[in-house]
Order: sequence, then structure tokens, then C-alpha cells
Amino acid sequence: MPHAIIRGGNGRRPEVEFGDASVRVEIYASEETVEIFIEADFDALPEERGRFALLNISRHLFSEATAAAARRGTTPRPRSSRDE
Repeated sequence: MPHAIIRGGNGRRPEVEFGDASVRVEIYASEETVEIFIEADFDALPEERGRFALLNISRHLFSEATAAAARRGTTPRPRSSRDE
């Protein structure tokens, strides 16, 4: 189930629960930043009432994180007795 959790400087954790709603994801990139916009209920509610999460991060950090995820995805996992 799609959701977003953000912990602020005050320690609170606001959550956005998207439930079973249809979700739209848009990614915008400039030379300096990457913005990820996730919106639910875009087809049923007016724009000002829909649930959304917006992330804006430096392109450098985004690139590092995607490269690390790609490396994890291509590294073969050691077989365990459960795999047999």
C-alpha cells in the first residue's frame, strides 16, 4: 500500500496514506535537484483536496542512492538452505 512518512526536526512523523487509491508519480530533474511528486485521488478529487507527498533532493544524493540500489539489485545473493 503506497504511503509516505516524514520525520521532522521536532520528532513528529506526519504520514500520508494513499490506501487503494490510484496513484500518480512524477519526477522532475534539473542540474541541481530532483523532485518526486506522488499524488493520490488525482482522478477523483480537485487538486487542492488530493493527498500528496513531495520530495525535493539534491541530484547528487539521488544519483548516489540510485547507483547503490542498482548495485544491490545486480549483486547475486548467496544461496541458503531455504532456497532449495
